[in-house]
Amino acid sequence: MADIEVSVFNQKLKLSYREEEKQRILNAVEVLNNNWNKFSHLHGKVSDLKIATLISLELQDSIENIKMQEDKMKAMQTDNELLKKQINFKEKESDEINKILKKLELELNTKNKESSKFENILDELLSELLEIKNNIVR
Repeated sequence: MADIEVSVFNQKLKLSYREEEKQRILNAVEVLNNNWNKFSHLHGKVSDLKIATLISLELQDSIENIKMQEDKMKAMQTDNELLKKQINFKEKESDEINKILKKLELELNTKNKESSKFENILDELLSELLEIKNNIVR
């Protein structure tokens, strides 16, 4: 493990870290120092412990907000998964309906062709009947 010297709240600290943690530590130190500077108007008016407590409260509130946002995200992901399942179900249902519609359309076309054939036969019969009638009437 390597060591790094940082300044947190104007205090020098020597920290041991693993190489993959170095940037996270530096970022955390920067956040803490930025928060310390944000309360600079209180330096000399209240104790450093009170300022550190205010910073801790603010950071804890931020952590809680992050947790709430994570919970909302998880709920949204769950809702999203449920909606995806509903969409898949509706798509399958729609595909089945489309298959039925195509089958009915084919049946209708077949019936229309048959009906057309019957109409032709009826027309021929009517024509023959008219001819017979005309022959009888003459």
